[in-house]
Amino acid sequence: MDKPNQENELNFQPLNQSNFNDFESLFKEKVACQGCWCMHCRLPAEEFEKNKGNGNRLAIKALVDSGKIPGVLVYNNKEAIGWCSFGDRSNFPSLSKPKDIEIVPDKNAWIISCLFIRQKWRRRGVKRALFEYLIDYSTQKGAQVLEGYTCNSNFSRYPDAFAFKGIIKAYKAVGFSEVENDKRPIMRYRL
Repeated sequence: MDKPNQENELNFQPLNQSNFNDFESLFKEKVACQGCWCMHCRLPAEEFEKNKGNGNRLAIKALVDSGKIPGVLVYNNKEAIGWCSFGDRSNFPSLSKPKDIEIVPDKNAWIISCLFIRQKWRRRGVKRALFEYLIDYSTQKGAQVLEGYTCNSNFSRYPDAFAFKGIIKAYKAVGFSEVENDKRPIMRYRL
């Protein structure tokens, strides 16, 4: 579980044109998870696959250039150390299919679809602070529910490369509750 670290001087900034270079620098390190650029849940599967790599980078850049906020960057001082893709459920059509998940009855649900924290900043309280920020931010934007679709794991140490949606205990640490679902674990926070 994340433990608070007094060396953290965290701040959070919604992704926009002025900090897009910081976003790119985070994703270039790992080739944006094989070309994802956090477009996996935002595009139909065929379009996402066709755009892997630069096409998906251009797609998220187009979202930012249009004034939409596809997520938030995490900084320690001025260094970008993390990212979270999130927003209103309508921005994630691949997560809104009833056959895949139980849809929350609330009309204004926001989704956490991806988390990335630089390796040296993991297990230092960053995810906890990020989740707390997301709770406040989505409340201010009028959301009624915040949801995360975690990796399906009971392991205490899930491989980092496959934990991009977060693990259950990280969500529980800030008050999310697990929703019973046969398809995949869903964590839900009612605002």
